[in-house]
Amino acid sequence: MSKPRNAIVWSCAIALAVVFGLTGTSKLTGAASARWAERFALWGYPAGTPYLVGVAEILGAAGVLLRRSRRIAAVTLMVIMAGAALTHVIHGELPRVIPPLVLGAVALLLFVAVGVGARDSS
Repeated sequence: MSKPRNAIVWSCAIALAVVFGLTGTSKLTGAASARWAERFALWGYPAGTPYLVGVAEILGAAGVLLRRSRRIAAVTLMVIMAGAALTHVIHGELPRVIPPLVLGAVALLLFVAVGVGARDSS
């Protein structure tokens, strides 16, 4: 993998790991978890959904840091962000659509950069 592509991969992976690690953890523990539960309930999701999403975000955060799981973790995070963006659009929360779109785009960039690197090495 070239140095610039390697820098892009690691920059994206670290940024995603930090954001999703913190956000996922906030859905599982502390006072923030209660606020997440309220938000998910207002959006019409079942009671356990914040925990499911939180665990998926934490696993995605860890996965982007591991070479073998990086692409599947990036796809997982893109799907979560697509769901978040769609939820905000459906509920008329248009300013809240921006963060999931940005994070989804970073996950897509990581997915593409890793894929290009994999083709180059074969």
